[in-house]
Amino acid sequence: MTPQDVKQLRMVLPLPAIVLHPFTAVVIAIVHVYLSYGHLSKLFGGDVQWTHTWKGFGALAGAYIFAALALRGLARPATRAEGQPVPSSQL
Repeated sequence: MTPQDVKQLRMVLPLPAIVLHPFTAVVIAIVHVYLSYGHLSKLFGGDVQWTHTWKGFGALAGAYIFAALALRGLARPATRAEGQPVPSSQL
């Protein structure tokens, strides 16, 4: 990922740096799944309300987005401060 790509990502997602950390994004995705389950279980249990529909599927979409951010962060290779990749023997 080049610095230009990172700059474009910041323009699209104005999120704090802590949210873009892979492990934080995983935690946020898990919370979204939990919230989605709460609303969708009520919806499919027979309590059909518009609120359960949009909150349930909205939280599910949020879980998808944060899971994608986490996976992209985990797949990124480690780099040194100079921008050089860290050899796998030093990880």
